[in-house]
Parts: sequence; C-alpha cells; structure tokens
Amino acid sequence: MIIISIPGTERCFSEIKFLKCNGRVNDKNLIMLTKVCKSIKELQLFLYECSNNYGISKLIESQESLYEISFLNTYSPCDVLFCKVIENSLIKHKNTIQYFNTCVQPQTQILTSFVNLKTLILKYNYEFDRCRWYYIENVSLPSLKFLDANTINTESLTSLIKNSGEKLIKIRIFNSLAFSNVDNNKKIIQFIYQSCPNLMYLELYYKDSNILELEKLLIKCQYLNKLEICSEFINWNRLFNILTISSPPNLFKFKIYFPVNKPKLKSLKLFFDNWEGRHPMSLIIGTENNFTYKNQLNDLINNYKAKGVVNDFTYYDSEIKAKNVVKDLKTKTVDIFNGFKKLFN
Repeated sequence: MIIISIPGTERCFSEIKFLKCNGRVNDKNLIMLTKVCKSIKELQLFLYECSNNYGISKLIESQESLYEISFLNTYSPCDVLFCKVIENSLIKHKNTIQYFNTCVQPQTQILTSFVNLKTLILKYNYEFDRCRWYYIENVSLPSLKFLDANTINTESLTSLIKNSGEKLIKIRIFNSLAFSNVDNNKKIIQFIYQSCPNLMYLELYYKDSNILELEKLLIKCQYLNKLEICSEFINWNRLFNILTISSPPNLFKFKIYFPVNKPKLKSLKLFFDNWEGRHPMSLIIGTENNFTYKNQLNDLINNYKAKGVVNDFTYYDSEIKAKNVVKDLKTKTVDIFNGFKKLFN
C-alpha cells in the first residue's frame, strides 16, 4: 500500500519518472498515482487475462509526456478490451513516444500514430500461435531505428520491414515461426536487404540453405558492422567464404551460435588466412558440442592474433559457458587493477 500522509511523500511521488505497474493495481493506489504523478516518462504495465484496472488509462492520459511504454504479460491470453482502452489512451502521447515494447498483439491502429517511434519490440509469448498481427501490417514508422521481433508470423513481419525499414540500423529477429521454414527464412532476409539500406547490426535465425540470400544481404547492406546468426547446421567453409568475399568494409564482428556442428581447425585457418589485411575480427562461436582440440585452437588463435588478423575469439560449449580462448593483455591488466581498487577501497 502506498502511504501518502508522510510529509514530503507527495512531492517525492510527483517526481517519479519510471513506474512499473500491475494491471490489477487497486483503486486507492491508482487514484493517488493519477492525482500525484504527472511526470512519468517510462511506464511498464503488467497485463492479465482478466480483472485489469481500467483506471490505468486515466493515469496514462494524465502524464505530461510519455517516452517509453511496455506491455508485459504473465503468459496468459490478453484482455482484448482492456488493451484497446489502454492503447487509445496513448493517443495523447503519439508525438513523444519513442519506445514501444509489447508481449501481446496490438488491438488498434495505435502504432500508426507513433511518428517519432525509434524502438519497437514485439515479443509474443505463444510460440505456436500463427495468427497474423494485422495491426503491424502496412504501418509506416518513419523514425524507427531498432526492431526486435520474436515469434511474429512472416506476413506481418515482412510487411512491417517493407514499410518501416528505411531508417532501421538495428534488427534482431529470433523467430521460430518465420524461420522454421526455408522459404519463410528466405523472405525475411530478402525483405531486410531490399528495405533496410542503413542497417548496421543484424541478429537473426538463419537456414544454411539460404547462403546466397545472406550473401546478397552483405552486399546490399554496406553499413553493416555486426552480424549475429543462429542456425541449426552450418556449412562452415561456405559461410566463411561468403563472409570473406562479401562482407562490407566495416563488418568485422561476428557471432554464430547453436549449430550442432563445430568448425574444423582447417576451416578456421582458411578463414583467418583470407581475412588477413582487413580490420582484425571479433568472432564468437557457440556450438552444441565441445571443442575437443582446445590446445590446437588456442595456438591457432594466438598465431592469428599476433598477425593482427584476430582481435578476440570466444566460444561457448554445450554447457553454454563462455570460455575466452585468448584474452587481451590490456583487458587482463585493467581487471587486475580494478580488483585491487575494490580490495583497498
């Protein structure tokens, strides 16, 4: 329960900038918050299947200007009518909202109002629900820079990318629905390189048979500087060859995780040989299997680090524990120095 009778409490609450609110907040507390809090910039709202408090819409409308809004839920179906009411209450803030995060499908056309939206996070909790997200289709978000989508059907996702991709610089798509099928995977990659010329960071689920589409993406997205791909199986020789030949000038950070097969030393050596003369790479590989040749791998990385080909190399084994094969001496020194500071402070 919120205590407002203590001297200074009302002034303290009036300065709140961030609020995490339960959708079932009781009326007494909600009335107090609505009366006192006018300067909330970031609101996280936990939604339930039922019994949500509709008075939250008044709390939202009473704010001077909201910048960030998050709809989170408890892995239960959303309260559709409640969501509609809450989304409509956001119209007042259509020009100030720059960050929108939702775990449930939008129930109105509210996204079309967010003309200054820069970050859009869509994380659906129902992996096997293939319903289309109609209210993100044909939406143009002219200021959007970061898109994070999880388990969104292919048609809706590609429509969003097509209409809002021009200024996107960061895309993260971990989408078992869109990428379990090779053709869907191909469509997503195609829409990215056709619609996102300014892309700098990309993380996606990837099917190895679409290597040629990945190559086109590398050629088209010339500002790309970091690539992370998740895949079940990888033809390492072919992937390393494409990365060497087609990577844009600023791309030297790679993360590849969850393939069942690990790269052979011979493949890594060829990759590093072909990379020589470019910006030193940072490479992270996470596999389902342990690297059984750790000593040889360590020697190989040390060799190419000395040549200036590799900046750092990290791998994750089947226990998903990071193991730094090579650590920068400077990093070690900083860690030791910080340790002494903590010891004597």
